Amino acid sequence: MNKKCFFLFFFCLSFSFLYAQENTYPTAERLFHIERSKNKNLVCYDVNIVEGRLESKNPLYIYWVNREEKPGEKKALSMIQKKLAYGYKLLKQGEEHCEITLSAYPDRSMTIQKINQKYVCLIPINGQPAILHSLYVKSKESNSLSVEYVELYGTSLQTQQPVSERVKQ
Repeated sequence: MNKKCFFLFFFCLSFSFLYAQENTYPTAERLFHIERSKNKNLVCYDVNIVEGRLESKNPLYIYWVNREEKPGEKKALSMIQKKLAYGYKLLKQGEEHCEITLSAYPDRSMTIQKINQKYVCLIPINGQPAILHSLYVKSKESNSLSVEYVELYGTSLQTQQPVSERVKQ
């Protein structure tokens, strides 16, 4: 492979990696996001910090990020979306941590707390404690409102290795 081809290959590979990372429009406060098979838009969950502390009564800021028509544009969730699908229920609250469940997935609780000076969302993934990074929701082909499965992606607290789990509905 000549130098020009190698450079072009390396540039394309680097660009595609950066685009994939930027295409989720991460923020410093981002705990995790939900990707869906329905379209490319994201539901983002950022920690809500007020004056450097966790807002214990309202710990999450949840919003849509458009990745199709107006890439990067943010939009608030509707009340129905919060209540039935993408909202959360606060189970326990403290000054530096809280426990929640997602509206659409109340069977598994999550803990928001600070680790190494950064807030993270902790949840068991594949039987081990992990930091949650993202979820992927696969809708059924016949009914986009019905879920076929959910995949959780994170990092194991014990091994620091990526972990994932598919939960069938």
